[in-house]
Amino acid sequence: MLPPLFYRGPNGEGRGIEVGLAQEISRRTGCMLQPVYESRVRLWAALEASQVDISMSGVATEERERFAVFLPYMHFRNVLLVRNDTRATAVSANPMNDPDTTLALTSGFRYGPSWDTWISQLQARDQVSLVAEEGDAVRLVAIGRADATIVREIAWPYYAGQYSDRPLRKVDVGASAGAMSVVLSRKTLDPAVHKAFAKALSDMRADGSLRRILQKHLPADLTDRVIESGR
Repeated sequence: MLPPLFYRGPNGEGRGIEVGLAQEISRRTGCMLQPVYESRVRLWAALEASQVDISMSGVATEERERFAVFLPYMHFRNVLLVRNDTRATAVSANPMNDPDTTLALTSGFRYGPSWDTWISQLQARDQVSLVAEEGDAVRLVAIGRADATIVREIAWPYYAGQYSDRPLRKVDVGASAGAMSVVLSRKTLDPAVHKAFAKALSDMRADGSLRRILQKHLPADLTDRVIESGR
């Protein structure tokens, strides 16, 4: 799961920004979307292998753009999530400045140029643990198995609430913003479908539908930030 993009409600029902996007885009385009949940690693492999047509969220890379079209709908920034009692906190306000910091990361995620050099340095020293889901990485930090992990700022309110009994804090290191996009297969979908989805997203931004979807899952200040920076 990838809150607030997608997560499970009390009865196991799917919730999140992706659910709202899928419903509204389906209504506007007439496309029937069949939801399937996959980890990021499996998702990108399936898109490349023409086994999946669409993802409601993804970050573009040069490699991924060979087999997929990316339609941005909001911007986001990555931040560090650490424990309040972590050793790295005592050494430095920014764990990136501590050479002994251990890091938990999600397999299949691309965190961006702001993070790549640091991650490579920690990997070379065997200080990185890879897990299947972002929530697993946060849990490793919460129980003291890792000093830090990297999460999207939009997910911080969710994790802070989930682990209110194990206080966590976020560290903003000034990372550059990235774009979250709807992802469409270049191989299995016609250009006309790409255009229809692009128009639906453009219309949703213009008439406020996109903002209303985001407002259901984000605090007001974050909604304003991710919308405005995407203009």
